[in-house]
Amino acid sequence: MSDLNNKPQSIEKDLESMPPQNGLSDGQQQQSSEGKTSNEPVVQSELNLDIIDKGEGSSTIPSPNLPIQESKQYQSKSVETYNKGTKKKPRAQSYNRKKPVQSEINKNTTEEKTLQKGYLLEYRMKRLLFHMGYFPKIGIDVRTSYDDASDKITDLDVYGLYVHRDFTSKSLWVDCKSGSVQIHDRITWIKGIMSEITVNDMIFVVNSARTSVKQYARKAGIQLLDINIVDKLEADYKINQDDWRGSWNPDTQHNKINQLSKFSIPTNDLYKRIAKYISSDYWVIDNYSKVKKTLSGIRDLSTYNNLKLNEEQTKTIQWSIYELTNLFLLAVLDIAKELYYFNDSEKRETVVEGLSSGDIPNRKRKEIFDSAFRVAYNVVKTQIPDFNIPSKMPSFNITPPNYTESFIDLILRITNNPMYYYDLLRFLDFIFMEYDLQSKVISEADVRTLFKNYDELLIGAKTLLHFICQVTNIPRSMYRIIN
Repeated sequence: MSDLNNKPQSIEKDLESMPPQNGLSDGQQQQSSEGKTSNEPVVQSELNLDIIDKGEGSSTIPSPNLPIQESKQYQSKSVETYNKGTKKKPRAQSYNRKKPVQSEINKNTTEEKTLQKGYLLEYRMKRLLFHMGYFPKIGIDVRTSYDDASDKITDLDVYGLYVHRDFTSKSLWVDCKSGSVQIHDRITWIKGIMSEITVNDMIFVVNSARTSVKQYARKAGIQLLDINIVDKLEADYKINQDDWRGSWNPDTQHNKINQLSKFSIPTNDLYKRIAKYISSDYWVIDNYSKVKKTLSGIRDLSTYNNLKLNEEQTKTIQWSIYELTNLFLLAVLDIAKELYYFNDSEKRETVVEGLSSGDIPNRKRKEIFDSAFRVAYNVVKTQIPDFNIPSKMPSFNITPPNYTESFIDLILRITNNPMYYYDLLRFLDFIFMEYDLQSKVISEADVRTLFKNYDELLIGAKTLLHFICQVTNIPRSMYRIIN
């Protein structure tokens, strides 16, 4: 993913309600999706995140400014839900999402999941995890390695992250099997996968299992869950079984990563690498590399409006930008977790070091650099005896990206105002996939039913998205919260 590790190309000139702060450097080289480069002047601007008070005595929270519509039942036809392995008629009152078209579901011959079983069960479990407080993802790949020639071992059906108020987190993997399965064999397989990934808890959803088998699995750190118990859990969290909104809506989410990987306008290489980054590479690199690569990925996709795309292609690109935005936020929250108990000076020093060096400290990089040059000089000396090896090695300097000061300011705001950010992943995940992706007006009433701290999260969302727009040059119209 070297192409995703380029610096942003330009900075947006101004923000609607924000005075300038924190300068960004100019003159960065822009790389287009065709792989060509051009030196374009960058507008000198300053980033301002003064949306919230930094905690210096003021408790006033700015009032949110979102388009509002009446909270009401959805009017379209309801989706057929999967319950206990059979179809049920929708309830009288429901969110009534449009039923996924079976022909569309089976477009990709590599996906043989049916609406009634595994395919919809995964989205059902994703919905449950969301209401349990997790930020849920579907289809994270586990690979033999993370280079271009690697092979896929499996994908995690549903993976959830629960973020606490101090930004620590716990992870949960859900494996779904709605049909017949050899449970003991599958448990052995799951134990092998768990030895290769980092996960705190694991749920294995099956049609039914004997109590003795559940007890055996539990000793191995695996919770067996009968499908009929899912009904009870949904009732516990007051989930309407016909509610297919947000990122658990199969109509808008299914097969998007495969569609992105096959995108070829004008060429396929960029989109294929971004798809692989979202589904696998992101999950194994260090947090500071995640920040830099994800911002570069958003920047690379920000010019999609210049391409001639149909509606489905446009939705796929937008979906990938929203995915990258949440992945950026996840990396930022992980950094906030590492720095939460540091003072501001220590936070600043650590962030500069992290953005400069990534997962290898600068001191170690210098040692490697010096050793490589000494070996090279000695090789030359054997071929040219009169060659004089310099007593001093060439200098080795790695400078942090030009948005470092702005990023430090963002980290300080997050760590000094945790209530505005700790649940922001779920908040933006719902807003992006329910409203932005579908070009719908945000219903404040509906969102408030899911997020009791709506006002705080709204401020945190605006702060984060303004930063992303300035650094990546993506238009603010991409995000309805700040449009």
